[in-house]
Amino acid sequence: MEDNTPFAMFPGVIADPKADRLHMMNPQGGIDAVELASGHLLWTSSAAGKPLAVFDDRLAAQADAPGVSRSLPIVFLDTKNGRVVSRAEIPIPPSATRPSIDDGMVAASSVQARVISQGLLVSWTVTSRPVRPIPAPVNVRNESGAAIINLQSNKVTALAPDQAANMLRGKTSAATPSLSGTEGLYFPPQPAGRFFVSLKLGAASEGQRAVMKRWSETGEPLGDIELGPGFVAYAISADQSLLLVVSGSSGPRYVWSLYTIANGQRVAEVRLPDSAAQSFFLWHSILIYRSAAMHGVDLRTGKEIWTRALRDTSYHGSYPPRP
Repeated sequence: MEDNTPFAMFPGVIADPKADRLHMMNPQGGIDAVELASGHLLWTSSAAGKPLAVFDDRLAAQADAPGVSRSLPIVFLDTKNGRVVSRAEIPIPPSATRPSIDDGMVAASSVQARVISQGLLVSWTVTSRPVRPIPAPVNVRNESGAAIINLQSNKVTALAPDQAANMLRGKTSAATPSLSGTEGLYFPPQPAGRFFVSLKLGAASEGQRAVMKRWSETGEPLGDIELGPGFVAYAISADQSLLLVVSGSSGPRYVWSLYTIANGQRVAEVRLPDSAAQSFFLWHSILIYRSAAMHGVDLRTGKEIWTRALRDTSYHGSYPPRP
């Protein structure tokens, strides 16, 4: 981002480019702060498990709730050293499923936070899908809630969904304008900062050539960018400034090409063993990306500088036996 504002790279990973820092979940259930340039560990904390937002030298993070607690714990850490600054507890209604960091057999949770004028707005969703040994129609249950935390007093005020939506009004993206030239696109256009972007793929018999399609925020079509053959995957950077296109491997490695969405210029190319990135961004000449772990790659040399493991929040337990 041009203003170096901290941003969520992925759930549980917050980038702070101005501070040369990444706050991330670690496999031990805590949070690590690492240096973007080297991957060096700056500090670690076991007081919380999932970074949510960075602001004013503070990191808001979700903690694991103990036992049968009916609250969602939010811990505020000092971004300089990881020490606990304060805590807040968001009440969860008795009839609702409590959000958790790790997914369960039947439930998966999402907790998000952002700073607005009234304080820290925290919203949560729990999606439950019953698991049965005999195939049957799936009854999906969605539960959600929100609260605002006063950042001076730490007072928590529960919000109704429409109250939270009103507070976010004006901060969320406007409705997608009508976009021309979308016929035949395999991938629907996605918002990327002040633009919309998609890829158009050619026939497999002709080498699966890819073309970047772009539109302005008002829907005006911009010039197409030829991306070449051998398309494998693509992604928009976490700060929404770059397009990554991965093309067919030459030997054991894939070609990763980075393009600036605003002008379509290719800014870097590197060969990597991974065929896709779940999320990425560019910090100076270092590519930060997530696959199974977090990686830092020097684009000037093509060599990996650092790698760090992440907490796996997926459910890996047993399921009911089939009859």
